[in-house]
Amino acid sequence: MLLSLKPREDKFFDLLEQSARTVDKGAKVLLSLLNDYQQLSVKMAEITEVEHQGDDITASITEQLNQTFITPIDREDIYLLGNRLDDILDNIHGTIERMYLYQTSQPSEDFIKLAGVLSQATEKLAEVIAALRNIRKNQDAILEGCAKIKQCESEGDRLYRRGVAHLFNELKDPIELIKWKEILERVEDATDVCEHVAKIVKGVAMKNA
Repeated sequence: MLLSLKPREDKFFDLLEQSARTVDKGAKVLLSLLNDYQQLSVKMAEITEVEHQGDDITASITEQLNQTFITPIDREDIYLLGNRLDDILDNIHGTIERMYLYQTSQPSEDFIKLAGVLSQATEKLAEVIAALRNIRKNQDAILEGCAKIKQCESEGDRLYRRGVAHLFNELKDPIELIKWKEILERVEDATDVCEHVAKIVKGVAMKNA
């Protein structure tokens, strides 16, 4: 196996950007499903394909790390970013998969709003990760974007708590309540991981400015 000694490796930025865009694509699949819930089986197939794409990118990141001696940013950060982005996509896939397998009723307004907040967070993640190509030039934009992702996470927590409260107050069927609580948790988990990724990005920006 040949190890690359090139000090700057654009391929890592390419892969991380691809991963972030794929995550955002997954969040958009969830939003499009909520706009037309009759398309549940179609969107299940779509998110499965998107998740496979994400898995391939994550595997490529690990492979490239094993083949590269010098990386443009700390290899630990590259590894963490790749895997945490994949975690977000796994949560999105798990959300739609549960809706499909459980054959849930129409989603609540709180759930739709929570999915919208997740989409905002993934959009911003794609932006800040793309900005890592030129950290010194883009540091302010990166830090501002990370702060906005933190705001999304806080709003996601609020919507999750309100959504769970509404489930207990409004749903009479305990089985349906359990289904939706689990599904809400998956989306809230995804927003939490978005903030975790933002913290890693912020750390990279501070270390390399």
